[in-house]
Amino acid sequence: MKKLIIFALGMSAIIGGCATQNHGSAPASAAAGIPFVEFGNIFTWQADGEKGIYIESRQRQWYYATFIMPCRNLPFEQERIGFRTTPTLPLDKFDSIVVDGEPCYFQTFDKVAGPPGAAPAKPANAPPA
Repeated sequence: MKKLIIFALGMSAIIGGCATQNHGSAPASAAAGIPFVEFGNIFTWQADGEKGIYIESRQRQWYYATFIMPCRNLPFEQERIGFRTTPTLPLDKFDSIVVDGEPCYFQTFDKVAGPPGAAPAKPANAPPA
């Protein structure tokens, strides 16, 4: 009986220790999103071929969304796309765009510095050059 109690205490200590270990995982960060899309909070966008899209908010913050599957018509559509989001919620990785009537669902949605080769955005209160 004494061995059983010691074994049970030892196992609970091992299991408890495993549950509290941090296995090197990164801390959870806030999800990226563009609020108030339904009120015109998207300033511009730039296609990244069929694999993703760069989106700039009116606050001059860039975001990059990748698609679950290739968005076939995006590289050919230079003027019009639709942003499909849940009303009152920000545009985020759970949303999509519509290109020529076909939805392109996001897989990821992250804040980025901007498209490759883009000049960094100037703050709104920056003096003229």
